[in-house]
Amino acid sequence: MISIGSPFWLIPAAIVAVVGAVLTWNAVGKGHAPERVRRLAGALKAFALLLLAVCLIEPVWSGVHPRPHSNLFLVLTDTSQSLTRSSNENANQATLETQVKATLEPTSELWFDRLGQDFEVHQFAFDRRVRTVREFDELTWTGEASALQSALRSLGSRFEGRHVGGIVLLSDGNATDLTVDDLKESLSSGTPLPPVYPVIFEQNASLPDTTIASVSISETPFEDAPVSLQCDVQIHDLSMERVSSSDLLVECRLIDSDGETVKTERQAISDPDATLPFRFQFRPIKPGVAFYRLLVTTLELGAESDTPLEESTLVNNSRIVQVNRGSAKHRILYVCGRPNWEFKFLRRSVEEDDQIDLVGMIRVAKREAKFDFRGRDGQSSNSLFRGFKAETDEETEKYDEPVIVRLNTKDADELRAGFPKDPKELFGFDALILDDIEAEFFNRDQLTLIEKFVSERGGGLMMLGGAESFHTGGYERTPVADALPVYLDRTQFPEASARLSLDLTREGWLQPWVRLRSTETDENDRLKTMPRFRTLNPTQGIKPGASVMSTVSDASGQHWPALVTQSYGRGRSGAMLVGDLWRWQITRNAEQAEDLPKAWRQTLRWLIADVQQRVGVEMAAAEDVAPEAVRVSVRVVDEEFQPLDNAQVLIRISGPVMLAKGGEKKEKAPTEASADDALNAVSADEVVLNAEASLDEPGVYAAVFVPKEAGAWTVEAEATTGDGEKLTADIAGWIYEPAVQEFQRPGVDRELLSKLAEQTGGEIVQADKLDDFVSQLQSKPMPVVEAWTMPLWDQPLVFLIVLCCLVGEWGLRRWKGLP
Repeated sequence: MISIGSPFWLIPAAIVAVVGAVLTWNAVGKGHAPERVRRLAGALKAFALLLLAVCLIEPVWSGVHPRPHSNLFLVLTDTSQSLTRSSNENANQATLETQVKATLEPTSELWFDRLGQDFEVHQFAFDRRVRTVREFDELTWTGEASALQSALRSLGSRFEGRHVGGIVLLSDGNATDLTVDDLKESLSSGTPLPPVYPVIFEQNASLPDTTIASVSISETPFEDAPVSLQCDVQIHDLSMERVSSSDLLVECRLIDSDGETVKTERQAISDPDATLPFRFQFRPIKPGVAFYRLLVTTLELGAESDTPLEESTLVNNSRIVQVNRGSAKHRILYVCGRPNWEFKFLRRSVEEDDQIDLVGMIRVAKREAKFDFRGRDGQSSNSLFRGFKAETDEETEKYDEPVIVRLNTKDADELRAGFPKDPKELFGFDALILDDIEAEFFNRDQLTLIEKFVSERGGGLMMLGGAESFHTGGYERTPVADALPVYLDRTQFPEASARLSLDLTREGWLQPWVRLRSTETDENDRLKTMPRFRTLNPTQGIKPGASVMSTVSDASGQHWPALVTQSYGRGRSGAMLVGDLWRWQITRNAEQAEDLPKAWRQTLRWLIADVQQRVGVEMAAAEDVAPEAVRVSVRVVDEEFQPLDNAQVLIRISGPVMLAKGGEKKEKAPTEASADDALNAVSADEVVLNAEASLDEPGVYAAVFVPKEAGAWTVEAEATTGDGEKLTADIAGWIYEPAVQEFQRPGVDRELLSKLAEQTGGEIVQADKLDDFVSQLQSKPMPVVEAWTMPLWDQPLVFLIVLCCLVGEWGLRRWKGLP
């Protein structure tokens, strides 16, 4: 900015300039020299007089620049393994690690020394955590993660309130805790950052790289393949020319914890930019937590053998996956109003299932057959029992009580008094099946208890069709009717001679537990050969939110719902409106011998899926503690499934167990928990944490664990209630593989670095332009600046220009003979 030092000389200077211009103009008009020469001489003299006039007002050039050593500048270097990725087959070009080293070497630190002349420079490095660096030659690129977001937040908090001019970021931008989509929200939620200046290094042509882009696992009650695993594979830096000239394919193997290959799939590469999906359907041999390894390899087919394609890294070619089918035994209570074949086939279907315990409560007679020693009129108790104990008539055994047979109870006293009357007894089961039992069998409190069993306890309820079920069983306007997925309204019954054929609806086709065959063609063939049913509890009223899984139809084409399900409260309920499913087994052929047992097993597994247990374990990231930290939360409830606040909870964490790429199982040494959480190490591979009660939610206890090694980890929780009862939860697990994200994307993530610079007010800096960038910092806004001034009138250059103009004008006049 230019300012006037002597404004009172402004008018005299203007007079001098005007008079000089007039005199010069008059002098130009005289003489016989060409007009062009006269004008040039006049211009030189006028310009000299103008500069002298300007000097009279003493012009001053002023501005601001960073005050030396009053502002801080941070240098943040990424030391993760992703910078070591190989560049090419001949290794002639430098990796990003080599380029960063060259930038930080003493012989190349001109930019760093220049930066230190004007700023107080602090050096940091980061991978999983940010740390202070004294000398750059101490750095090693061995970090398993690039916690860029955590590093920037840590620096922002550490230097909050101090005068930081900016951050020079030396990184490839492949952050393991930040994406482009989350960048804006991340920057706005934390401490405001100073301008970030990412340094972009030259990205050399890289070797091809095969990576597992994503893995998704779905566990279903489908018996033949209860686990479906989807693996998407991407190939980077593979040219179309290479694809056209060679026979290339990707092989994906699924390896179990014993090192055995479960399945292998291969796909040819036709488009180098395409994503190759691999899908595995398999059934784990054992219940509980199981770990598998996915391993992908790009092969070049040869005449004698297949050759693995050389890649820039093999770290992202494998992934550990977890399957948890649960190990707890689920108890299901079956209540039936009469002996029937339905329970016979249902019981047979789960005899060999080690995770389902079916308890039967079968009424064999509505009234007990006894001799009637009648007493006075109106007495209903058996006279033989009176006089032995002081009991009321209600407590004395009655001769008109129903006869109930209990099957597979855990002890002689369970269900001895009939259907449970209090939540503690009923809530000990995971699911309840009501088959051909009328509503009058239960009192009002028991009907309400059944509704709460589904809505509050989170259990599963299934009502089977029969003469004493649904509307004909008198369940209309009862609490049980509220939990069922159908309205118990009257509707037209099929004709007595009708033969009903079963078919799946669109929703049924989409549910694996409803289907019995793995392909649509086989399933359609199975449905065509199914027997025709004759008994139905018809209804047309389906509740909002309920789903019709299957229907039955008669010869005229009229349809009725057959299987309807819904979510209700914390649990789920289903209505099987067909009352003679047993025909399916009696009229079977050899090919369909296992269809009904399989259908029952899959239905029961759906019924007990996601049923809440008294102790449950959940895991979530605890990024507020550390990028790799895991918060283990244990939810504990009492016998009535209400939150339990007075429990003592211990969490046992074991691992890591790593599956080598060849398939062999390896166990690594245990890690230590943080000093605040660890109580003591029980064994060589186990850490015990004492969970603390949550302040936000009753019945929840949590502890934080920070793994130090990559691999598969398992968690087991044990809760001790106030009265000394010990409860355990199913073993859970999680996978910690920081290198997977670290090598997820090859090369430099320019998009993320550009967005980071733009949103913090910085700019992208090319590595070979660092010296120029540091020189330009003098003109950039800084927190602490100082003013500087330079008088233009006192500069030797100004008087030199005036002298040159006057000498030039004088010489031109003498040369051309001007007066």
